[in-house]
Amino acid sequence: MAVARSKRRAASPAGTAGGERAGLMLTWDGVDKRRWMDLHGAVVMAPLEQTWMYGEAIAAGSPYRPTRGVVTRAGQPVAIVQALEWSVGRIARLAKVVRGPLFLGEVTEEECIAVHQLIAERWPMPRLNWFLFTPEMVDGDFARSVMGGLKLKQTVTGYSTAWLDLSLGAERLRAGLHQKWRNQLVAAEGEKLRIRDAHSGQALNWLLARYDADRKRKRFRAASGTFAAALALYAPRPKDVLLLQAERGSEPLAGVLFLRHGVSATYQIAYTSEAGRAANANRLLVWEGMQRLAAEGVRWLDLGGIDASMAGVSRFKLGTGAMPVTLAGTWM
Repeated sequence: MAVARSKRRAASPAGTAGGERAGLMLTWDGVDKRRWMDLHGAVVMAPLEQTWMYGEAIAAGSPYRPTRGVVTRAGQPVAIVQALEWSVGRIARLAKVVRGPLFLGEVTEEECIAVHQLIAERWPMPRLNWFLFTPEMVDGDFARSVMGGLKLKQTVTGYSTAWLDLSLGAERLRAGLHQKWRNQLVAAEGEKLRIRDAHSGQALNWLLARYDADRKRKRFRAASGTFAAALALYAPRPKDVLLLQAERGSEPLAGVLFLRHGVSATYQIAYTSEAGRAANANRLLVWEGMQRLAAEGVRWLDLGGIDASMAGVSRFKLGTGAMPVTLAGTWM
């Protein structure tokens, strides 16, 4: 499942001023890849959607192009935001911010409001702009007040995900597993499956092909295998892509793909065959991934979406002891 790298011209390092509020200044496209990775990596519980590789993967397969902003206070970075922008015939623009901005430290409520205002000001509605804003804010009165203050209306209710703190250590993580999850992990360990790891190549192609076929068969609404391949392609380092397979004999029974970004990581896609489900192979792989990511310095694992429409998947994710978090939704 090959994905070609896009050949976009790099953004000017000088950047474009995006405005000032409450002593904060927003500059667009004034940061290079390494600096963005450093800033994103400094954020605790940083989502994949704000990584450099996510922006590049989107650009490789769609008309959207990433534009990245850094908010500073007296020259020091306070927050970052990656937006995806589609210019339609130089007349109109469609833009979206997905799970941003991200704050690098503590800010006041006034500063938080100012950052969101500075972002929204780039796409004023009267000028043929359509702007979709999905902020990385926990749903609640404050988040709704901030978004309502931007004169935006909620179009999609809050997205829920599950975050797992890997810094707890193996003993506490295992103790935090729900009883059924832990029992099935013990059963999987008794199967004596072989676990192999990879970063790309045939193992990745095997997982992507089976994941896509399974997704289409079950009509599961999720990112495609092609997009996962693009993310893996644009990952800054090979070790940022962790693919694990469980095997019995020469046949893989299950596979999972994790993507690392700074001190956070994302559980991206997975596939389990019928034999793999019987052996609880997916639980074994997720547990192994948790240990390996923690050993590499990853603190937080984003297990991804949970909701009532996929109860089994949600129970699986929450069974790890992960903390459910519901965000403020999408506003336009």
